[in-house]
Amino acid sequence: MQIKDKRAIVTGAASALGINICRELLRNGASMIAMIDIREPSGNEAIDMLNKEFGCNRVEFFPCDVANNSEFDETFKKAVDTLGGLEILVNNVGVINERDFKNTIDVNVTSVIRGTLLGIQQMQKDLGGKGGVIVNISSIAGLQALSEFPVYSATKHAVVSFSRSFAQPYHYQRTGVRIIVICPELTQTAVVQSPDNVPGEFVQKYFKRLDSIAHGVVYVVRCAQNGSIWISEDGKPVYEIQLFDSLPQKLGDSTFDESNLNTKMN
Repeated sequence: MQIKDKRAIVTGAASALGINICRELLRNGASMIAMIDIREPSGNEAIDMLNKEFGCNRVEFFPCDVANNSEFDETFKKAVDTLGGLEILVNNVGVINERDFKNTIDVNVTSVIRGTLLGIQQMQKDLGGKGGVIVNISSIAGLQALSEFPVYSATKHAVVSFSRSFAQPYHYQRTGVRIIVICPELTQTAVVQSPDNVPGEFVQKYFKRLDSIAHGVVYVVRCAQNGSIWISEDGKPVYEIQLFDSLPQKLGDSTFDESNLNTKMN
């Protein structure tokens, strides 16, 4: 899909990464972007900056707690009405909070699922839409076990699994909406949550990496296949990985047989 003249919604848009994603979409010709985030002061600063850079009325900000289902539904509808339609959705919202695991699940999982479903409703071809693209931002923590952040890791695994499941032909052939996942390295998310604890040189390196993730979003919107998983790390271009679609077949000799075990023990 070409980004020129397309309308987009970005959640978690007042974060450093969210702003970078909005900027790259605008640089590549997006006609208008609706930014959704709970941080209203940061969001207002972002729209002032982006509208000054790209022209008036290119960006609108909608304050919203995406963990509040009814508020998110209402805000999403307002955003689509303001845009006059929707072709691109980036679910970028995310938090790390192992203690308040309910909020972490509400933000990282429930809101991403809800946003994806709301986006599909607006874009699906079988209801008169034109199709579109949804990019769900997960994490490398969603591809491996992470002892330090088990709740966060679990939520990001959920994003990967949900996105791959909804990208299956059963859904895509009906909706025409591609669903793609980008998994940035964990340090990028951790820095956003606690920048004061990180050396200045690392922060500078990190913000360069933010650009590479945002470039990756633009690339996958344009080129990535439905259901594909992409990794962003070390400030390098995103690359695709393959995950198993089914469990490995069992070998007859490796099947556990309790009766056989009892025979051997006797």
